[in-house]
Amino acid sequence: MAFDVKYTTLNTGENAPTEARDFINQNGSSFLTLPLSIGWTHDTLDRAIFPTRGGQQRVSGLIAIPGGDLSFYKISLKDQHYIPLAKDLVLRLFAEIAYGDGLTGTDSLPFFEHFFAGGVNSVRGYEDNTLGPRDSNRDPFGGAMKFVASAEVFFPIPFFEDLKSVRVGAFFDAGTVSDSFDFAGLRYSVGISGKWLSPFGALAVSAAIPLNKSGDDRQQMFQFTFGSGF
Repeated sequence: MAFDVKYTTLNTGENAPTEARDFINQNGSSFLTLPLSIGWTHDTLDRAIFPTRGGQQRVSGLIAIPGGDLSFYKISLKDQHYIPLAKDLVLRLFAEIAYGDGLTGTDSLPFFEHFFAGGVNSVRGYEDNTLGPRDSNRDPFGGAMKFVASAEVFFPIPFFEDLKSVRVGAFFDAGTVSDSFDFAGLRYSVGISGKWLSPFGALAVSAAIPLNKSGDDRQQMFQFTFGSGF
């Protein structure tokens, strides 16, 4: 559990989206908030790096308690399982859902606390943090609800079965961001992934194809991240 005192100031330029201007007109441009956060994790994975069996569940919550200028809450639930299918063949199932809203005196979740999805750690094949609602400038605006799910099968590299620092897989991702529990905007992708525990840190790469790209969605076939955990 952690308690903070946070002061936020919003500065808008001439190209600021209408949504930000409306929020400032209604709530002002400077805010003192009193966020209280708490989390819980249950972990039965057989190992921290490249697990082959077990699961992990995480619940986290944040509430900006009344007494500050803004009052809101956010809650997130993550669940993943590793299921051995055969020798050196492992299925990973993952799902995350998150939601937030305003509390007394605050009509909705402040836009600068929105959730985002898309990217190498989310729905691969789409640019980072670009799924979901757009603002008046047609830029990603995030939303009050996020849902992400993935199914991925890991298998050994042919002729390099004994190489334990690398893992490759084939995956199916799905996810959406919206302002309510609306799953009509789900986006899907399929692809292949590679993870390498290099001497310099963890490296993850993927090549993915969006299955139902539309509208303002931004495609990015090849993606990588360095330094994040597996």
